[in-house]
Amino acid sequence: MERTVKRANGFTMIEMLFTAFIFTVIAGTVFALLLSSQMRYQSESDLTTAFQQANVAIDQITRDVHSAGYPPASSFSADQVLYAPQNVAIPLAWSPGYPNLPCTVGTCAVPGAYDLILETDLGDGNGVQWIRYSLVGTTLMRGVTRKTNGDPASSTDPSTGLLTPYLDSVMNGPGNKSIPIFSYTPDRNANGLSPSSYPPSSIREVNICLIVQSSKTDPQTGQFRSITLTGQAVRFNPNK
Repeated sequence: MERTVKRANGFTMIEMLFTAFIFTVIAGTVFALLLSSQMRYQSESDLTTAFQQANVAIDQITRDVHSAGYPPASSFSADQVLYAPQNVAIPLAWSPGYPNLPCTVGTCAVPGAYDLILETDLGDGNGVQWIRYSLVGTTLMRGVTRKTNGDPASSTDPSTGLLTPYLDSVMNGPGNKSIPIFSYTPDRNANGLSPSSYPPSSIREVNICLIVQSSKTDPQTGQFRSITLTGQAVRFNPNK
């Protein structure tokens, strides 16, 4: 009786090498796509965080401008205005010459392109507060203190420690983008005046521009990314 033995078929070395090569190419492509997606996610997440922080800052500035100027002088008697000025809100404080000698927008130290002081009610019926925003380097500082009979700029100066970091990586300032954070539009009755000849008390709109840089470089480009947010805050309360 004769037996037939069938030879088992296998892979040749060339076939195995080719298969390994194809697998390596496919796996490498998949991992490269995953790595690229992860890097893009990290970059977008960092930029989204910067956007959210800047958006919160603009919302807060807008709310502060909305409430600036309350309670106005018209809410008090002449004697109260004279002898208790800390209870009366002048919408925007200025320097130099506050409160009797208004400077003009464009020549004031405050309000300026990177500095703003607002006056608004404390909310407890016991007077008015100063709210100051000031760019120091690349950090937008914010501080709140009770209004006194002193100069608002020196009373809230960053060197006093009153202001605390509010928004980091703001690139508006000189040496970076050199683009104002704050610009101003006067009341209609001041529209006939040049941009540098109306007093701070005539400011009705505060235009806000924040250029915020991501905290980390983009993993793909090695460069910092930035985002620009703008807003406009309208003061609701009267000048006096």
